[in-house]
Amino acid sequence: MRIFKENQRFRQWWLIILLITIVIASALPLFSEISINKVRLESVIAPIISLQVFVLIFILKLETRINSKGITAGFEPLPFFRRNYNWDEIKECYIRTYAPVSEYGGWGIKGFGRAKAYNVSGNKGIQIITKNNERFLIGTEKSELARRAINKNFKNHKE
Repeated sequence: MRIFKENQRFRQWWLIILLITIVIASALPLFSEISINKVRLESVIAPIISLQVFVLIFILKLETRINSKGITAGFEPLPFFRRNYNWDEIKECYIRTYAPVSEYGGWGIKGFGRAKAYNVSGNKGIQIITKNNERFLIGTEKSELARRAINKNFKNHKE
């Protein structure tokens, strides 16, 4: 396998229910004000912001690509959350099982300092350790296909 591509989206049922609940709860004051014809600006802002967050999380997707040049991962459509690692920058690269909550505090864009993670769901990931000891984990739902792509393209992979 020369190229590995994976797109993942936040589609967990509990997350969707939580976001819908937040949107509805933030709109309740607005509904009560509409019923008495006395709408304040503050009552409009919270539902608009919570709806924007809901839409952003719904359209957000983690795109991962492994090819002969290296590994790229990013949350689209946010261009500032894109990471690119060329094979010559990487000391180690392998698939591992991780604990999303205890190691990274959950899913999403996680971590500070030298250990970071981009993940959407699950507990399998592509672990990258660079030559300057930066650690970066990319969550994957296709761990076996990712392993094959790493083995094919990267010389210092772990089995």
